[in-house]
Amino acid sequence: MNRVTSVPLAAALVLTVALPPAASQAICRRCGWKPPDGPVLHVKNIDELERAVASARPGETILLADGTYALRSTIDLRTAGVTLRGQRGDPAGVIIRGRGMTGDPVGVGLSVSAPEVTIADLTIRDLGFHAIQVRGEQGASRFTLHNARLLDTGQQLLKGSVAQTRLYADDGLVACSSFAYTTSAPSDYTNGVDLLATRGWVIRDNRFERIRGPEADGWRAGPTILVWAAGEGTIVERNTIVDSFRGIALGLSDQPLVYARNGERAYDHTGGLIRNNVIVNLHRWADEPIEANASRDVRIEHNTVFIEGATPWSIQVRFPASDALVRNNLTNHRIFLRDGGRASLDGNVTSARLSWFVDASRADMHLTPAGRPAIDAGVAIADAAQDFDRGLRPLGRAPDAGAFEGVKGSASR
Repeated sequence: MNRVTSVPLAAALVLTVALPPAASQAICRRCGWKPPDGPVLHVKNIDELERAVASARPGETILLADGTYALRSTIDLRTAGVTLRGQRGDPAGVIIRGRGMTGDPVGVGLSVSAPEVTIADLTIRDLGFHAIQVRGEQGASRFTLHNARLLDTGQQLLKGSVAQTRLYADDGLVACSSFAYTTSAPSDYTNGVDLLATRGWVIRDNRFERIRGPEADGWRAGPTILVWAAGEGTIVERNTIVDSFRGIALGLSDQPLVYARNGERAYDHTGGLIRNNVIVNLHRWADEPIEANASRDVRIEHNTVFIEGATPWSIQVRFPASDALVRNNLTNHRIFLRDGGRASLDGNVTSARLSWFVDASRADMHLTPAGRPAIDAGVAIADAAQDFDRGLRPLGRAPDAGAFEGVKGSASR
């Protein structure tokens, strides 16, 4: 059954009540995500896209045909429950494009200003500020990004923003997506995901590459994944971060931010879990892989970290407000309790060598037989029964240190 929309027939928007078979098959089998059901608006160019977004009703899916959509202004998603997707489930087929990382008049590609918006199966690139901005101050919450590519922006690739309204972009999901710079950002003011004052986000099963500033500035940049301004309950798991200046940070500073959640003054992040992530940088400019800064009750568990940079630690817990459980991590540098930070340490192996891994140059950090010191080196953690590959742990008498359980190619995996 079709409905009458406010979009003229000349716009050639076709309304159906279910996703076509090809799009319905675009299900991320690895993480079990399924596309939303409901009526669909089909669009095939930027004119139709702009009209579809303006006229969309709650629960509709705007389905983009393959092609390049050259932005004339920010696409502002203001209708609750709207989904924006590529029609084939292949993000390479649909390109939403600005005019470059510098001098771009559009600034933000997709602005999310309503709850329960989903963006999936497409690429957003070449923007002056952000590929996507999730505006908590405008009422955005329960946002989902799935199977998308975000590339080459002047600032953060994905931004979760806040103002002094005490409205927050809570309960987001970022899954099965890729974030990258072709070479680098134009300045050090960049992150892959930057969330302010959010609660309950899950960032999982993503790949981040070259999140870094210009070479002339030593590739310096902010953390690849950053949640701060009194964020709460963030889960960061099964992500791969390659050739990026910094890795994952819950909390940033012990100085309270004016926009901190609910006026919080003591903590920059509360709760949260950093688990089963892989962070690799074989360059001398690599900086901190995992940070808990003024972050209380955080768990840092079963991560594999290998960096060749001058920073002499792989995991840091910093400032007196911080306390953490740091367990079963596999690193090639020490764990550092800095500036009064406190942590309980158990089951960590901090002496890893390149020979322990299948191919660190390709971020394949499965263990080889040389990595036996990590086997059965961990301690039991009740809710950590799956590794990076979603395989069960432990396989032996105790879980292995790091993100992967067992030796690749052996009978034990």
